[in-house]
Amino acid sequence: MEEHISDMVEPVHASSFFSVSLTGEIHERLTFEYLDLEGYYRKVIRDENLLATEVEKLVGNMQFFLDKERVEINSKRVKSQVDFCDIYLKGHTDVVSVIYLIDFSGKFVDNQNVIETWLEEEEAPYDFEILWRFPIGTKIVEVETTMDFDIYDDIISLWAIDGDDVGGYEKIVFELPSSKSREV
Repeated sequence: MEEHISDMVEPVHASSFFSVSLTGEIHERLTFEYLDLEGYYRKVIRDENLLATEVEKLVGNMQFFLDKERVEINSKRVKSQVDFCDIYLKGHTDVVSVIYLIDFSGKFVDNQNVIETWLEEEEAPYDFEILWRFPIGTKIVEVETTMDFDIYDDIISLWAIDGDDVGGYEKIVFELPSSKSREV
């Protein structure tokens, strides 16, 4: 059954939400949506052993790709770690979601902070969007990316359409709110 998975499911969409904390922890919720016309994942989630095996394989594959990326916070390399993965059905449809929770952390400073990422350059195989949510009051200073983006106060919304060039070098420069402005 496993050898033909790529023929059975087709990735159709992805989304990612990064939550940045004042402590330097960054939590990501990464979701991939697949068209599963053959019902492969519907069968998998009904069998506890098959589900455990599939989730373990998904985590291993995702961790492999994360380990190939280079991420730095304020010029110090950080390691992304998959901490959770599960498969969810989308009602009575042929769409299935695979969700990952990924964590990494670095040390933030009182003035400008920089998150830099070096990714493999590629053509987006499907539409996707990314939201970065910084602590309330954060000032986004600069965003460098090949993707389209908008800044809404302390939120960055990025997106790519199937066929867009994505990846390469990305940088976010930001200033966290001062400790005085955080006092209630």
